[in-house]
Amino acid sequence: MSEMFTSALNSNAHIKKPFFLSPKIRLNKIKQLSITELKAENGFTLVELIVVVMMIGILSSIAIPQFMSAANKAKQKEASTIVATMVKAATAYNTEYGVLPEADAIIEGLEEYAQFQKCGEATAESRGAAVCKDAIPVKVQAADVNFISTSGHYLLEYTIGASSANEENPIFQVRANPSGGTYARDGSAVTGCYNAVEGVSKVTEFPAQDKGPQTDYPDC
Repeated sequence: MSEMFTSALNSNAHIKKPFFLSPKIRLNKIKQLSITELKAENGFTLVELIVVVMMIGILSSIAIPQFMSAANKAKQKEASTIVATMVKAATAYNTEYGVLPEADAIIEGLEEYAQFQKCGEATAESRGAAVCKDAIPVKVQAADVNFISTSGHYLLEYTIGASSANEENPIFQVRANPSGGTYARDGSAVTGCYNAVEGVSKVTEFPAQDKGPQTDYPDC
């Protein structure tokens, strides 16, 4: 009988023993945690966070303009290709016929040597890539006096002018100005010309710091 009573006491004592995750035990543990131990915990101070944010801001101010400049330079290559192709086509036309195309039939003359495509969206000149990136390119028509590049980034204009050194020397002139949205002011132009008498041709890519359209046609 005595052994059974002792066994029951031991069993009850085991049941009443507090569990190590009980609220009382956790509260005591928090109270025992000293200020020194709290300070030893890993983490960032407010000053450190401010310094990190400032460094990110400084790096962004340096990297983003460089990235945009590189992106605009890549877009300018499209215009350079079109301008150079038109100058070569004008050169080929003059070589074969001895004259440049008529001023009112430039595309008709050049398309014997190169085919040109454009963005056919009605709002391409004002909205640029926003409407042209998903548009299907269409052929530049003989009656077109200008056209928007397939990407929507450039407005191509062309004419038959005269050399400033000798007005009797006809020259083919073309300019590609940045067009559409913010790129119209952030992009850089490309110009080209071919002097039929002197046999001189030139293609000029304007630098990144020379932003916006060129109002004058180039001279050869």
